Amino acid sequence: ECIGINYNGKTIDTNSIKNVLSAGKKMLITGSGGTGKSILFKHLYLDTIKSTEYIPIMIELRGFNAMESKDISLQETIYQTLINNGFALEKEYFEYSMQEGGYVILLDGFDELNRDKAGTLSSDIKDLSCKYPKNSYLISSRPSEEFIGWNDFAEAQTIPLSKDQAINLINKIEFDESIKSVFAKELETNLFKKYKSFASNPLLLNIMLLTFNNHAGIPDKLNDFYEQAFVTLFNMHDATKDAYVRDIRTKLGCEDFKSVFAYICFKSYFSSEYEFTEAKLRNYLLQSKEKFGNFKFTVDDFLEDLTSSVCMIVKDGLSYHFSHRSFQEYFAAWYTCKLPDETQSKLLSSWLKESNTAANDLYFTMLFNMQSEKVNTIILFPIIETIQKAYIEKGFGVPLLSDIFEGVSPSLSYKNEHNKLIEQKSVSLSIKNRQKCYAMRLTCHLNGYAYSSKIEDIEEKVYDSLKKIEQNYKDCIPFDVAIKAVGENELISALKWFEKQIVFSIELVERNKKNDIGKKRKVASILEEL
Repeated sequence: ECIGINYNGKTIDTNSIKNVLSAGKKMLITGSGGTGKSILFKHLYLDTIKSTEYIPIMIELRGFNAMESKDISLQETIYQTLINNGFALEKEYFEYSMQEGGYVILLDGFDELNRDKAGTLSSDIKDLSCKYPKNSYLISSRPSEEFIGWNDFAEAQTIPLSKDQAINLINKIEFDESIKSVFAKELETNLFKKYKSFASNPLLLNIMLLTFNNHAGIPDKLNDFYEQAFVTLFNMHDATKDAYVRDIRTKLGCEDFKSVFAYICFKSYFSSEYEFTEAKLRNYLLQSKEKFGNFKFTVDDFLEDLTSSVCMIVKDGLSYHFSHRSFQEYFAAWYTCKLPDETQSKLLSSWLKESNTAANDLYFTMLFNMQSEKVNTIILFPIIETIQKAYIEKGFGVPLLSDIFEGVSPSLSYKNEHNKLIEQKSVSLSIKNRQKCYAMRLTCHLNGYAYSSKIEDIEEKVYDSLKKIEQNYKDCIPFDVAIKAVGENELISALKWFEKQIVFSIELVERNKKNDIGKKRKVASILEEL
């Protein structure tokens, strides 16, 4: 079921690779977890063979995680991929074919690269696409600030499934026909509308079908959904055998099994590992055995359960990866809740500094749903207080902004108004202090900040001025250059949207201080505040 992609406010039909290539030879295709990016790329790979004269090359970028950064060469990997698939070209002819633009190069899963590899591959991709501009380059990823400086690449977003697409997809799945029929009718009448955020996501829609079969209903909250999905998979009936329950070889109960699996998710998530060799996965299981000494199981049995019974981990050739990263994020968040406050505070404050994806991952959303007050008070608010101090001392201006951001960029987006696409010109900020920026974004996002879609006239004016000089700067326009181009007052006025976020966050911090019950001693007085 082909998902559409949105580029510059227009929907591109991905049934044909030609439609995608007509939008540009360098494309970033971004979307959240489970939207079907990898399946889309496999489809585009096959359609390139079927519909064009180009040679498609598909590379799963997570494979670079096993390499040393100094050994990474995208061009060499492309060449070896050709050799491995029977294209025995000599180097000189490969070079010629690259220069002549004989390829559609599909790079899947940029977001699955380890932090230390992402920078190397980012430079390699940009350099290769400039060196051989006649080829087409398609890259899939979750959304990331990493792409702000990729000026030569156009970014398109995956579009959620429509109700008709969701029903079509369910009808194509190999599953009990009577259950599929009931579920499809429920989608048609009320389920799709009520659970649109789940049902419009291909992965979650599949899991919805499983949980619907087991529980005759779908939970409202994302956390409850993943919990129920895990229980469903743990107690899965084999669809081909009546009343046959898959055997759990470890003999662990659901909660004990979940604790061990959550520990693996937690450790691997914060190590930015989404794919494992068998030796690495076994090492995680050995750590788990040591951590949970009272649980009696063997590494072999747990590995078998993970891959064959509960299906949380998928074996792919000689490597293993999560059936989906969202499971890793949910159980990493679940395990985090078990940690002492001080440990959580140190871990997650540091994580906001180091991670490229913390603000976009589901991890913080799930953690906030489980323990919202803790996420605010022990993780986000202490960082917001440092911004508050600077805001009081310096006011809202370049001195404050330059502590958090590198500079500015003109930003073009579109919104749908009365079935008409309206172009929106605005000014965006390029991250410098990741911890402060992510803390601000998460504070606003998780606590229900009402983002305005209104674009002020001054933003459009500043956008037009910055657009004229944008090409002279690689990643963003430095503040001092932007001031010379548009004037300091005008620039600050165009960035008032960020000041509103600062004020919202500071008000949350102040409200929390008033409700502080840390110094109260009597149960009655504490209960009054709760």
